Amino acid sequence: MLWTFFGLETAVRGLRGQQAAINTTSHNIDNANTPGYTRQRVDLAASTPIEMPSLYKTATPGQIGTGVQVEQITRLRDQFLDDQYRHQNQYLGEWNVRQDALDKISAILNEPSDSGLATVMQNFWNAWGKLGPNSDDLAARMQVKQTGIAVAQTLNQTAKQLSDLDADLQRSLQAKVTEVNSYLNQIAALNNQIAEIRQVGDQPNDLLDQRDHLVDQLSQLADVQATESGGTYTLTIGGQTVLQNSTVTALDANNLTVGGGELKGLLEARQDVASYRAQLDAFANGLANGKMTMKLPGDWTLVGSGGATPTFPVDVTLADGRQFKQGDQVPADLITTLADGTQVATIPKGATVTVNGLNGLHRLGYSLNGPGGDFFVSTDPNGGPITAATIAVAPNIVSDVGNIAASLTTAPQSGTDPKTGLAGDGTLAIAVNNIKDAKIDYTGLGVATPLTNGTLDDYFQAVIGGLGVQSQEAERQVANQEVLVQQLDGKRQSVSGVSIDEEMANMIRFQQAYGASARMVTAIDQMLDKLINGTGVVGL
Repeated sequence: MLWTFFGLETAVRGLRGQQAAINTTSHNIDNANTPGYTRQRVDLAASTPIEMPSLYKTATPGQIGTGVQVEQITRLRDQFLDDQYRHQNQYLGEWNVRQDALDKISAILNEPSDSGLATVMQNFWNAWGKLGPNSDDLAARMQVKQTGIAVAQTLNQTAKQLSDLDADLQRSLQAKVTEVNSYLNQIAALNNQIAEIRQVGDQPNDLLDQRDHLVDQLSQLADVQATESGGTYTLTIGGQTVLQNSTVTALDANNLTVGGGELKGLLEARQDVASYRAQLDAFANGLANGKMTMKLPGDWTLVGSGGATPTFPVDVTLADGRQFKQGDQVPADLITTLADGTQVATIPKGATVTVNGLNGLHRLGYSLNGPGGDFFVSTDPNGGPITAATIAVAPNIVSDVGNIAASLTTAPQSGTDPKTGLAGDGTLAIAVNNIKDAKIDYTGLGVATPLTNGTLDDYFQAVIGGLGVQSQEAERQVANQEVLVQQLDGKRQSVSGVSIDEEMANMIRFQQAYGASARMVTAIDQMLDKLINGTGVVGL
């Protein structure tokens, strides 16, 4: 026979079980909008039954149930979906950063526009074109100087903006590394708390949620991989272990190896900036010193010094097909000897010369003050080559536009006469204007360029075209990754997210079950009352 209060104990267990389910439902509802929260469920199971007391075991068949008990409170989470979400989230973080950086590079280069480098270059060529028929016009020379300064300043400003962007990316990289290290320290602290709670047999669901939420956030910054062992996470980034139990190996922004996330995006964005800055340097150097072949639009005068035979300062192919290397003497049939013995060579119109950029062509001609020199120079105090950051118009041209060489001919009367350009001769200015159509060899400039050979306009359009392709690819990758991440997060939420409708239904279900258990207590109470107060009073 069972003891008198057995049914009451069974009913109380039902109350406790349903109360735990109602409390968990309330916890779910309260955290419906909490980032990283995972829906929890109370797992109920029948408590251990007992044998019916009797002298012999076979007296009564079966066992007597003892009610319900709470097995555990379970987090409803799918580790596979977590791994997939974090894997795709790192690519989203990487491409978001790259897209942002490429957009900023596009804004810096500002092409196509009415104020970009292409327009400034066209104004520069147009100024030389106007100087050709007006070689003695100081206003036309002033325009050449000012447009040349505008070209240099535009390149300088663009290079500075790219350098500033690179510095911003480096600061962002340092900030993101600090953020990653902060997350690692927080996860390490949670590892300790979770391990301590599990040692006493409890399930720290809310702490587990906090830890997983931190790993989710970390996945946007780096290619984090989480492995759980003994209740604690071991994390790797870039294949290197950065957290084991509570031991953190902090990342170093100056020595960083990552395979994804915003950190990789920042590293690649810095490479993109460096690449476009190098390409811009190649453009500036190609303009000033790039190897090109030009056909001279007029006669070209060479004057020997000290009675010596004039030599070719560059490789030349005459209109009649004869070819000469730099340093070769001019053939006698092209030389006239002055009264003092000075030899003057006249190279007929149509000769083809190989020169090093605008500077090389400018040195072939004559200004109002004498032979031409470099038009563009480098402002590098260490004597470095011309780059976008260091290119400038030569100081002697800035101070005196008479030093702009516009002529290919001069007519000295003796070896001591100044070799100034002939009045009205603007053939060199016309030749400079033709540089815009000349093909430049970019292979000797020491950087990876989008073209090996082509005009300056072709080169710059290739740079802008490459940037456009990269930007479109980044936009496509971001759009694709956003869709993937949203889909995976939706699947995760379908498993782990809190549905208010579902929780309300559960609340009603558990409430009814609780009420039934409470009614059972009332029924047993009435039975006991009858037993205690309504029996043993016969005859009284």
